[in-house]
Amino acid sequence: MVNHQVDLPEVATTSRRRLLTSLLAGGAAAVAAPLFAGRASAEGELLRDPKDFPSLNEALKRERQMAATYASAAAKASGDEKVALTLLLDHHNAYVDAIKGYLGSNAIAGTEAPLASPAGSFNQIASPLASLEDQTATMHTDRLTGLAGHDAATLIASIITIEARHAAALTLLGGASPLAAAGA
Repeated sequence: MVNHQVDLPEVATTSRRRLLTSLLAGGAAAVAAPLFAGRASAEGELLRDPKDFPSLNEALKRERQMAATYASAAAKASGDEKVALTLLLDHHNAYVDAIKGYLGSNAIAGTEAPLASPAGSFNQIASPLASLEDQTATMHTDRLTGLAGHDAATLIASIITIEARHAAALTLLGGASPLAAAGA
């Protein structure tokens, strides 16, 4: 019997900031892309279907709630944890801006309350935040099936993919195994 030993590269310790940044790189930019690369009319405007406005305004409300949740968590954090939470907050603010940009004057105004008041160490709040991300992605997925316009569907679909990345990253940082974080 022959034994082979595999030399694995050394695993460098990484910060939450570096891990989140690598897992979520480009998230905010990916959401804005449909606004600039969507199917446009001859006048250069997005093709908006008024039937989509109520659903998109519900998505806008949820994203405002998520942003408020991360703002609350980031206000209580420091160091790398604050940076990581601020990165997620920035993504949700970008989603708010993208949806408002799509809706234009049809966007509802409002300030939403946080969905939770995360407190404790990052490891303690990561799992509850992952659940909120997962719930938000599910709500957007359900919403997606009722959208009439291609551009609206593209916008929401782009948000869903990043929400799923948020959930996976937070699940992993909360202590779950990589397979569990991937939903396997």
